[in-house]
Formats: sequence, C-alpha cells, structure tokens
Amino acid sequence: MLARLNGNSAAQGFNRWMGLQGLAAGNGQVEILLPLRDDMRQHHGYVHGGCIGALADMACAWAGSTNGGQDVVTSNFTIHFLRPAMGKQLRAKARTIRSGKTVATVEAEIFIENDGEEPKLCATALASIAVLPEARPRI
Repeated sequence: MLARLNGNSAAQGFNRWMGLQGLAAGNGQVEILLPLRDDMRQHHGYVHGGCIGALADMACAWAGSTNGGQDVVTSNFTIHFLRPAMGKQLRAKARTIRSGKTVATVEAEIFIENDGEEPKLCATALASIAVLPEARPRI
C-alpha cells in the first residue's frame, strides 16, 4: 500500500515539488513527512499555509484510500491553523473516522518538528474523501 501511494505521489509534479515522503500506510491510517525548504515559507519565515493545507489534504486522501485500495479525491476539507509553523519538517498523521461506499471521513493532525524539540501540533483538518466508482487512468 505504501509503495503504491508513494508511486502515485511521485507521478504528480506538485507532490514531487513538495517532496512528500510517505512513512506508513494501512488500515485507514497514514503518516507523511514533509522536509521544509526556504521556498515553502512566507514573509515572516513561517511555513506557508498552502503547504500545510496541501499536506493535510494529501494525508486525508491517502488515509481514505487505504481501507480498500480505492482511487479517491477530496470533496471537501476544513483546516484549522493552531500555531505558526517554524521548523525543519512537517509530519502529518491521518486516520479514517468512517469509510462508506462512496465517502470516507478522515481527520489529520499536522505537527511541526525541530531537532531536539518535542513536535508541536500546528494544524488539524477534517476531510470528506470521495471514493471514485472505478479505477482512473494514471498520469
């Protein structure tokens, strides 16, 4: 499962630019690491909210696809930024709350990490992940 998700991610230019690294996937849960670069920061030096949101979106979609290996797309998500993110990397942990035939409900927590410090929760997300009715062509 993890190899499939990492392969799908590597086939997408945006995900390649972000540098997402899937660490674990299965049974409705995933963990993804995002090493941070200067071009991912806004003018105050914090991680740009778009990068945090994209990571949350990807983590929720991945988690929603692990229950049956389905192809999925995000149909809706809400993100709450809890603190400015300044650090070395982001870590997303997502878990499926409920998985139906056509929609999975997934929650994610995004942590900012620095060497020698405890990870700090910087954002949470709740997503509706639509299960596609049939396999779609790959990019």
